[in-house]
Amino acid sequence: MKFSVFNAMPYGQVRSRTDAWPVPNENYEPERGIAAAARCLEEVAMEDELGFDWIACAEHHYSPGSLAPNVTVLASAMTQHVKRARIAILGALIPLNNPVRVAEEYAMIDNLSGGRLIAGLLRGAPYEYLVYNVNPAESRTRFEEAWELIVKAWTDTMPFGWEGNHYRYKFVSIWPRPVQQPTPPLFVSGSSKDSGEFAARRKVGLGLAFTTRPLAAEATRFYRERAREYGWEPLAE
Repeated sequence: MKFSVFNAMPYGQVRSRTDAWPVPNENYEPERGIAAAARCLEEVAMEDELGFDWIACAEHHYSPGSLAPNVTVLASAMTQHVKRARIAILGALIPLNNPVRVAEEYAMIDNLSGGRLIAGLLRGAPYEYLVYNVNPAESRTRFEEAWELIVKAWTDTMPFGWEGNHYRYKFVSIWPRPVQQPTPPLFVSGSSKDSGEFAARRKVGLGLAFTTRPLAAEATRFYRERAREYGWEPLAE
């Protein structure tokens, strides 16, 4: 068994509590933001020393619950404080971002950490599509195309072009490439059957969040059954 600890770099209690989203940033106090960033980096260093296998972080927007709207910035800082554990980005919300940029930034973090990146590529919660005005009805197709493009950017060693339904690039040839070949360990969120099917078909790891034990057990069973149909068995991790 392995253990991961998640650090979202939370701001802490805001001056005037609100349950609305987005949270008004009039409540933001810069000195407390600086303290939150320092506290986060102190905590991940301690968690590394305590022996956690993964130190995890994620992208979220417009909320004091997480001060990491660009999770790769936080993960980059972690590489300088976490010397042993793997750094798990769980993850960048790839339908909302430039997938080539995500491929480049993840590859940078894999190099900065000496090959310790765990690459979570996620779709995100529906409300987060309001942040960059992305149509949530396109979430699945944008996700799958972005995923394919990111993996191709990591694994192709010659420049290539991309003409997809959502993304178009004349040239792609990222520097650096990831240290871990052919790719860092890949994980996707798989609470839905569509996601479980995708993970099984692509032979990647499955993560479960915001669920219950019975629903998680059913999602895992479906994923393993579909993996066997595709001719492979997920490892313990």
